[in-house]
Amino acid sequence: MSIVQAFWLGLVQGLGEFLPISSTGHLDLLQKIFGFTSLNNYMTLDILLHTGTLAAVVVVYWKRLLNMIRHPLKSDLWLLVVATIPAVIAAVAFDTNFTAESLGFEFLITTLIIWLADLVGGVSFETKEVKWYNALAMGVMQAVAILPGVSRSGATISGGVATGLSRKRSTDFAFLMSVPAVLGAIVLDLWKNKSDVFNGALVSQMGGWMPLLVGVITSAVFGFLAIKFMLSIVRRVRLTWFGVYTGILGILILLDQYVFHYFF
Repeated sequence: MSIVQAFWLGLVQGLGEFLPISSTGHLDLLQKIFGFTSLNNYMTLDILLHTGTLAAVVVVYWKRLLNMIRHPLKSDLWLLVVATIPAVIAAVAFDTNFTAESLGFEFLITTLIIWLADLVGGVSFETKEVKWYNALAMGVMQAVAILPGVSRSGATISGGVATGLSRKRSTDFAFLMSVPAVLGAIVLDLWKNKSDVFNGALVSQMGGWMPLLVGVITSAVFGFLAIKFMLSIVRRVRLTWFGVYTGILGILILLDQYVFHYFF
């Protein structure tokens, strides 16, 4: 992996993690474009890039995260635990080594989720407190987003909107949900690959430390910008416009896969 490739991967991860378009799905597309077929630990690279977006969330929400640590029973921490449980169950129950062959359908699923949530939830500009059932619904949608082409942010925000939360509150909580999800994925993956981590093989397979650092830093910078962008527009702009994009992308991927055979 070159530094230029790492930059583009980090940019896509940073934007795609918080815009409801699926970062993992776009990373899988870039894997095809860059020809990373020989990279054995591509899933690990994906997860390492998530550390950049994790850093972005911590920078934006550090006061609330610190408050959760100081006051675990009086804050939203227990709701984050409720929201994380479905994803943990899904990760344990299902094989997460998905292939890119179903990406087109998965992007279309993202579109369907976003549009249905907007239809069911309607438009609300009212800030509401997250209840246990909102957290559980968003957690279930986060479990659905274990599929690479299904946007985690799009699915979780849609789960909140469909159960009565305003788009702003749903977006806030969805971004906070990424903290335990990404931390858990990092710890689990590093444990699985601990031998390669400690002997340096993992870094060597990915082109050395410099591309990894470029990818993670780029992911953090663009992740921060994407969070700020989403929080600034979410009251005024419906997510259905992002659903249009993922729908068109899904159709183009399916056409390429079954008609043109350029990437697939």
